[in-house]
Amino acid sequence: MREKKNSVADADNKNAKKHIVLHPTVVVLATYILLLLSKIIDITLLSRDNEYLSVVFLQMMIFLIPAAVWCRFSGEKYIRSLRIRMIKADSIILILSASVLMISGGVLLSLLFGGLDSLSANFTLYDTFTSKDDGTAPVKLYLILAYAVLPSICEEFVYRGILCREYEKGGVMRAVIISSLFFGLLHFNLPNLPVYIFAGVILAMTMYATRSLLGAVIAHFLYNLFGLFGQPYMNTFYNITGSTELFVIILGILFLASGAVFCAQASRLYKLYLGKSYPANYRKPEIKGFENIRNSYIEVLVKPSAIACYALYIIALIVMWL
Repeated sequence: MREKKNSVADADNKNAKKHIVLHPTVVVLATYILLLLSKIIDITLLSRDNEYLSVVFLQMMIFLIPAAVWCRFSGEKYIRSLRIRMIKADSIILILSASVLMISGGVLLSLLFGGLDSLSANFTLYDTFTSKDDGTAPVKLYLILAYAVLPSICEEFVYRGILCREYEKGGVMRAVIISSLFFGLLHFNLPNLPVYIFAGVILAMTMYATRSLLGAVIAHFLYNLFGLFGQPYMNTFYNITGSTELFVIILGILFLASGAVFCAQASRLYKLYLGKSYPANYRKPEIKGFENIRNSYIEVLVKPSAIACYALYIIALIVMWL
């Protein structure tokens, strides 16, 4: 009789464990909380004398801690499913076109939602850490590491690596859209929200087309590199064109051309994969039917941790506005 009770208790414990399921938006929420906490730490505690080291430390805290915890509890083989592999030479043109597409598209969206004043803005991380270049080689190296290399690695690992991998069971489209949405919210900047969502979409597509998370990391790095050293000259370029119309036309041509190259290269790569009978590097959708797929989006977006992300975003914007 006692053995029977013990077996029943064990079964209840196993069932309880099965019901304890953490959703990927928990990782997102953790990065949001740590990012906002880093804003407070940066303002109140950190000295400007070691600013670049502080930026490096805070970014590692914001992204790598939640990512490491998630991977630890997801099993030993989990990291292998995140597409952390070297890119091939035939992916280089696609990566370059992706970075140009993000830059030109980002500037156009900034003009649309932020006006001409957005051209003169300095490059910042999450509207907290502002890059300052005194022209010396050591500072430039610090800037590249702290504002280009590290953000691209950390953000891509979480938002393209973990989130896309987790949401693929509803199809690649769902993974791209949801990961890009939360990536946009990460920056806590309402006027530039469309810019970051657009960049997130291109980065996710780059990862899938190159079959490598590193492809998205490199494209992200090039985009950040332009923000560091190219963004300050956008106002100068605008003045050279002499008119808003010509400036927008040039950007539009660059946007369309890079988009055409990006799509052509993605098509070429997928045909190459098909010709070599490569297996798909993502899971086949486990959810079938339009209604079920639609419900799968809703299910993700109404999770308590997801709602907490929206609430935190709104509260943070209100506090910054005040």
